[in-house]
Amino acid sequence: MSIDSNKNTIPGEAPYRELFRQIFNVVLYLSIVFFIYLIFTTKYEIPLPSTIRVAAPGIERIFPTVSPWGPGFEQDLLREYGKMTGSKIKIKSYPTHEAAFNAIKKGRADIFLGAGYTPRLNGLSIFIKPCRVYEKSPATLLHHTLRYELRTPYELCDQTISSPKNSNLINIFKEYTHKLSCQATLVVGSKASNFKNLLKYNDDKNMRFHLVETGNFVQLQPFLDKLMPTETFGKDLTYRWYCRTDVPGLSASLNKFWGKISSNGTLNEKRELYFGFLPEDTDFYELYLIREDIRQKLPLYTKYILKAAKKYKLDPMFAAAVMYQESRFDPLARSKTGVRGLMQLTNSTAGLLGVSSRLDPEQSTMGGIIYLKKLWKWIGRRNVKGWNRWFLTLAAYNQGLGHVHDAMDVARFMKKPPKSWRSLKQVFPLLTRRKYHTKTRYGYTRGYEAVDYVDSVRYYYYIFKGLAVIPGPEKKYLAPLTAGVPAGWP
Repeated sequence: MSIDSNKNTIPGEAPYRELFRQIFNVVLYLSIVFFIYLIFTTKYEIPLPSTIRVAAPGIERIFPTVSPWGPGFEQDLLREYGKMTGSKIKIKSYPTHEAAFNAIKKGRADIFLGAGYTPRLNGLSIFIKPCRVYEKSPATLLHHTLRYELRTPYELCDQTISSPKNSNLINIFKEYTHKLSCQATLVVGSKASNFKNLLKYNDDKNMRFHLVETGNFVQLQPFLDKLMPTETFGKDLTYRWYCRTDVPGLSASLNKFWGKISSNGTLNEKRELYFGFLPEDTDFYELYLIREDIRQKLPLYTKYILKAAKKYKLDPMFAAAVMYQESRFDPLARSKTGVRGLMQLTNSTAGLLGVSSRLDPEQSTMGGIIYLKKLWKWIGRRNVKGWNRWFLTLAAYNQGLGHVHDAMDVARFMKKPPKSWRSLKQVFPLLTRRKYHTKTRYGYTRGYEAVDYVDSVRYYYYIFKGLAVIPGPEKKYLAPLTAGVPAGWP
């Protein structure tokens, strides 16, 4: 007896089964494809060593002796890299670029900071890889201000010229002088850093010319008031890091790091912090006057600065820099707007601070520092931190707190970080233009003056800090101000 299978099938069921089977096959196929896609596109983070060793030449830019802003531009970048990766950064100074590169070549370091030096990798390129170039600077020839500047390259003939030990810099100079019928004599130091030698040559007019690398020299210029740039030449020297490719995950993490700090503004923020206040053209007469005023005028007010700075927890050197910008240490100073005294207080501000005589040095110093600290606290209510907080405080001291708030609001509207001095440095000048200041609460302000004011105070602070530690007659007059830096400054 035959059984009709069609009798056991619910009418219309077969088409649905076939549809479900096809849907299942499609879903399965797409799942397999997606799984394969994940395998080939997912980037696995290779764990880095717990400690990353860094080799660097012992130059001022990397291991600063005069800068008050932090550990140095490159070291600050290394800190950011350590934060991103969670690795401990261990940096070691070497006397020359060549010695530092030799450390990474022999496996005693994982990263080498080039800082104006490009090594010949040759067959080492499979072990050592360059990161991206983040700065370029030319070779510069200095001349002593008591001697003639370079008027023609042929004046280099038979001259004795000092140079730091940097083979790239020396080669550029040799290429520059190659066309001359005679050659200059280079006196090459034993180290990459030539700060001490330049300080010596600053007071020695017998050597007319000096060879330097601009990227490192710009930080030294304020302390070398008799050595002036006379010529830049040759192919630019590059600033970049180098890493070993046999350290797991190092190259990939560095590529990620440089991409991140270049896009999120960190690299430019660090540049502003360490170099943004340095003038493009150095006023050598001003450098002379600063040194003279430190020796002759500052001692008259040191005790007042120390007393007020200690009470309100400011670096006395910072307070002295504000005072110098305001009055050049002149207690009778008066501006066209009517502000008077060492700290240039208005009548109304002096009244609020309990200052009965703006011309009294002690009262003016105490009143100005009290006002600075009050502004600092008010700026802090907007969650501004670190040096940015002090830079905005300086702008408020100069133009008023309301205009700082206006600048922050405009920066926010323009999608710039409103708590960054670098942003406000770009925004403040806009507040002189009707298009912008008519839409703010406090209106027009002399925005360019605010920028110049903050940069000037920073410049004087940097010079005071440097002259307090390098050999020279100003050191003893600044020494008392070095002892009162409060814990946790800035």
